[in-house]
Amino acid sequence: MQIEHIQQPDDTLTLVICGDMDAQGCSEIQPQLDQLVNDETPKDITLDLHNVDFLDSSGIGAIVFLFKRLKAKGKALSLIQVHGQPMEIIQLLRINSAISVKPASTVS
Repeated sequence: MQIEHIQQPDDTLTLVICGDMDAQGCSEIQPQLDQLVNDETPKDITLDLHNVDFLDSSGIGAIVFLFKRLKAKGKALSLIQVHGQPMEIIQLLRINSAISVKPASTVS
């Protein structure tokens, strides 16, 4: 799994995730996520999941862990371009009741 960092003009950070958010992929990116949470520069983080076709419990765990750590620092997490199986899992587990989630069809 790979992450592309895109700094937005409003000081938020968009992370474009490419690959499956499974145990192996999440273990590869965990050090990067830890560093981002400890960084004081970006206010909020947006995960762009348009290149994520598979999400399992490890991926959900990484998202929830990131959300909780950011919230504790007064920052926000949102998910955009969510589609297919990842959207089904997020809705089934009601992650979208705590984290802003925008499906791929509603993002311009």
